[in-house]
Amino acid sequence: MRSIVIIILAGGLVLITSTGWFLTQRKASSPVIPKQGPSLEVKQNVVPLPTEEDIIRTFFNLINEKRIPEAIAMMSQKNTTDEAAGVAWGIHFNAIKSVKVRTIEASTSENWGADRHTYKVALDVSVSPETASAPVPYYGWGDNPNFRWVTLVKEGNLWKIDELATGP
Repeated sequence: MRSIVIIILAGGLVLITSTGWFLTQRKASSPVIPKQGPSLEVKQNVVPLPTEEDIIRTFFNLINEKRIPEAIAMMSQKNTTDEAAGVAWGIHFNAIKSVKVRTIEASTSENWGADRHTYKVALDVSVSPETASAPVPYYGWGDNPNFRWVTLVKEGNLWKIDELATGP
């Protein structure tokens, strides 16, 4: 039995067959150019872990999609062991009407440890006008872009969101 897997990407698609893989790329005004790679051996039950940048993007995408409990589940134990803290994060995240990641770059990497990394993240954020009267107006979100230093901490084998700060 011959199996074929097709993966659609933003810039093209990947076709995986038992004899190899083929990548097609499409640019705005150029034709599809196939590229062939070596044969791939597909291993069962092997899924690559997301990168740290993937984790940050997923976190903010969940907030943007109003999947707040899932976003909070991506946070470290220090942020979620106290029920009141989880509720506070939920209130804050629900006040965000939209959030989009512009850029992510490593920050203070010279101070990184094996289980703690910080990234500078540029975001476009829109918050509910009702947050003007919050204890911190608009929960600290201002004109775009908004910058947050997002610290990830490793808990077990997973990176979790540990801090969202307005400075390094």
